[in-house]
Amino acid sequence: MTEPAASGGLADPEIALQRQVETLKQRFPDADESEISALVHETHKRLKDGASIDSHLVALTEKQVTEELHSGGGTVHIRSDDTA
Repeated sequence: MTEPAASGGLADPEIALQRQVETLKQRFPDADESEISALVHETHKRLKDGASIDSHLVALTEKQVTEELHSGGGTVHIRSDDTA
């Protein structure tokens, strides 16, 4: 049996998740911000519920939500610094 995931060193994971929502909104400008927020929080919760450690959950959450938005037909805005 595994112990529940700890905070992974994040003082407030909600701040990191909100930052993800803002970043993803910039990358997917056609997506509804409330939909992005729901996906981020649901994905993070699902990953955390199955994790024995959570040091990379925020990054994994962003990756999975990005893939989901992209596969759902979301238009990705490429930042100028992404192509450098």
